[in-house]
Amino acid sequence: MSSTAQLKTVATAMTGAELATAARQTAAQAGSGTVKRFFEANKSNLIAVLPKHFDAERMLKLALGALRTTPKLANASNASLLGAVVTCAQLGLEPNTPLGHAYLLPFDKREKRDGQWVTTETQVTVIIGYKGMLDLARRSGQIVSIAAHEVCKNDEFSYSYGLDEELIHRPSMSDRGDVIGFYAVAKLVGGGYSFEVMGRAEVDFIRDKAAEKNRAKKDDKGRPIITGPWADNYIEMGRKTVLRRLFKYLPISIEMLSNANVIDGHAVAVAEPLEELVFKAAQEDAAMGDIATGEIIDQDDDQPRQIEQQAAGEQVPGMKVAQPEAVAGAHDPAVQAQRQTAGDAGGSGAAPALTFDQMRARLEAAKDYDMLCADADLIQHIPDVARREQLSAIFKKRSDEFKNPAPAANERAARSRRSGSGAGIE
Repeated sequence: MSSTAQLKTVATAMTGAELATAARQTAAQAGSGTVKRFFEANKSNLIAVLPKHFDAERMLKLALGALRTTPKLANASNASLLGAVVTCAQLGLEPNTPLGHAYLLPFDKREKRDGQWVTTETQVTVIIGYKGMLDLARRSGQIVSIAAHEVCKNDEFSYSYGLDEELIHRPSMSDRGDVIGFYAVAKLVGGGYSFEVMGRAEVDFIRDKAAEKNRAKKDDKGRPIITGPWADNYIEMGRKTVLRRLFKYLPISIEMLSNANVIDGHAVAVAEPLEELVFKAAQEDAAMGDIATGEIIDQDDDQPRQIEQQAAGEQVPGMKVAQPEAVAGAHDPAVQAQRQTAGDAGGSGAAPALTFDQMRARLEAAKDYDMLCADADLIQHIPDVARREQLSAIFKKRSDEFKNPAPAANERAARSRRSGSGAGIE
């Protein structure tokens, strides 16, 4: 090691107590010097999860750059910021660059106190951008191509689900008319396609819901005034929205996403030193805005956000649909279960399709990894946050068992012996 490198190591070294203190402090409290030392001291943790073609030094510089371009990130703890960077590293995505692959954004955790919502903590949220989703899909090795398009009133467009799925889109070569919907389609390795369709009303509902949660100003009719990317680049934002929905059901590596549900924009909340770093998926769809917009929205009540769904067999207004046998995603059992749970916009008080005990039993009884992951998709519909975290912990434990079958088998055998020894005891 060169003398310069040795001096740098000494300068950035931190004791365990210093690491613990720095991890709990916000960047604003610690100051830029301490933040840099904290990041440098934990570089080895970042190197351990980085893909070979990524540079740890560059990732840390991007994180420090994010503090400058998004000052509110300085209100989050250093561990939360570094944890988000580690998540980006695991996904192989650089945050806050012109490539638009991923973004580090502040998220205010809020609680109701004395009838008022107050901010108790700022956490760093990893948002995968439109191009980042495409990059992950292409790197999965399971997808040949993926794209999203808008559908206009004068286009020829039809789709159907069932045993013979079909999607046809022939854009008008003259005046295409107003945008009436969006779709995303992926060609899978080995043949076959997967696609999602959303009518304009459904896309606008998501846009308006995000604006309302962001406390956007309203017009004289009480509707939120749309500003930002939704106002300036509506078509691109609509494409991102439908692509986001399709992306959830593509064969992307589950291992790649198991530490943080960043596809849904769940916060990465870390309060411990990095040696004990645990990524916690907040499992609250309403805790942040659209993944494509980067808009942050706050949870205003104790109910999970309900997304208005297109009724089964309902034609998208203005679309020339040949035989719309079902809504987008009806061909996928996991999608059906999720949408049954979500319900209509007017049914915000509807109970989840599965109770906590039922979900726990399904996770514990899953026969293989794919079945486990399919059941895990339903965790987000359990309304109680603490119970969602319990189910997430069970999922992680079972996931580890499938990845490391030998230790898990020994543990199950030990449990069986213990239970057998007590047989017949009243």
